[in-house]
Amino acid sequence: MAFCGCATVEEKAARAAEQAANVNKALKERKYKIDVERMYSMRGGSKTLSYGYSVEVRNDSLISYLPYFGRAYSVPYGGGKGLTFSERIGSYQEYQKSNGLRHIEIGLRNDEDTYLYTIEVYDNGSSSISVQSRQRENISYSGEMRF
Repeated sequence: MAFCGCATVEEKAARAAEQAANVNKALKERKYKIDVERMYSMRGGSKTLSYGYSVEVRNDSLISYLPYFGRAYSVPYGGGKGLTFSERIGSYQEYQKSNGLRHIEIGLRNDEDTYLYTIEVYDNGSSSISVQSRQRENISYSGEMRF
């Protein structure tokens, strides 16, 4: 019985190490996707999201398919694109923090607005995304990195 418990601990450690290696490889190659499961508005509300919303980084591009709710200060008639677009990344900075946390800041601009996506990813793939915009209130999301 003791051997079975040790094998389980060893298996969990091996899976965790493999997951961390996959996360590090994806971040290094700048090819990753975060499936978003929940969003948090600045006004305190949060909402569980259905499957399909995501943020994806592909080398020098960011593909954002995110819902938005909150205050918009100046947007095109009809609401514009919101946070659903594909654009070339203007700036990309990544920092290693404690406890296996990676902090990534992605700056970009499209014809509607200027954005700063702040992404935090743990070794296990758990992620949070914060989006700052000039024309809209900030909004945050949480999800999981997929490979």
